[in-house]
Amino acid sequence: MATVSTQQQRSDERLSVPWNIAEWIDPQTIRAWVEEEISTLDWQNPELVKFLRENPKFRARVLLTILSYAYCTGVYESEEVSELCGTDATLRQIWGEDVPSTRMLDRFRRENRGLLKWVLVQILKRALRARYNLNTSMLPAGLRQHLVDLATERLDLARHMDRAGEGA
Repeated sequence: MATVSTQQQRSDERLSVPWNIAEWIDPQTIRAWVEEEISTLDWQNPELVKFLRENPKFRARVLLTILSYAYCTGVYESEEVSELCGTDATLRQIWGEDVPSTRMLDRFRRENRGLLKWVLVQILKRALRARYNLNTSMLPAGLRQHLVDLATERLDLARHMDRAGEGA
């Protein structure tokens, strides 16, 4: 009889979350969650206000929303996100007519990795609570760390896909 290693057993017991959480949650709900979480950030920070005033074409809040929504719904490559901004109704509503360039998306992701990770963790928490009917109390530390790891994996995947696209 074959014995399963303890490490393999722990790995099999880990909670699985789909790469595209729209398999669990309606995309419009995901979008609403992303916008709600982003609205909790301090958009009145004097340094940010000054920067945005000096760079009126830089749409930080919109870029954060687009990338967070895309990464929650299984779209990771900047080129694909850019294309979807022109074709996907939800992303088109967020961005508007002119699609963001892949360079802009890639740069925003690199410069705001921590912020994107935070939003992704918040959305993953909401998805787990909705999927498994959990109350809003604190999640166990191990589960919180697992969600941070999942968010990090999504950001790493986006980075790797963009790098592979550059080499093609």
